[in-house]
Amino acid sequence: DEAHVSDAPAELAGYRVEQELGEGRLARVYRAYDPRFDRFVALKILPAADSGDPHFAERFQREAQALARLNHPNIVTVFEVGETDGLFFFLMEYVDGANLRTLIRSGEMKPEAALALIPAFCDALQYAHDEGVVHRDIKPENILLYEGEAMVTDFGIALALASGEGGRRGSGEDRLTG
Repeated sequence: DEAHVSDAPAELAGYRVEQELGEGRLARVYRAYDPRFDRFVALKILPAADSGDPHFAERFQREAQALARLNHPNIVTVFEVGETDGLFFFLMEYVDGANLRTLIRSGEMKPEAALALIPAFCDALQYAHDEGVVHRDIKPENILLYEGEAMVTDFGIALALASGEGGRRGSGEDRLTG
């Protein structure tokens, strides 16, 4: 809504913030305009409060690099990650579609049609797993539909960063997810 957009910077790292798309437990996602490529993008901004942790930037960079390497037709592409003015952000592919939960609740998609999408997003998740990335938060809200295709988004990086889990629980290993 407009109140949340007013909370966001009008511009971040050269991207013009236009509309809030959603808010998760630890981040907000906005539609933004990328003037360099004349396109809309999704801009995920993590709260500045998290950056007080001395290991936050390191974990953010490590997790972001792993996500940015993912290249699959059913995974929302990460274009850029960064930090500016104390705000950490992801710049991602903008998917002009609705999430699976919204479509099912509105009656626009029947459960049978949703089930038909499972192979596509399971393939995406398997690809990510093969690349060493575990989603951590798979749910209908994180499956976007665009032109009939399922797109997996939100690999739960904010959860991993906020909890300080830089690796496997209790192991101290330097891995993406436990």
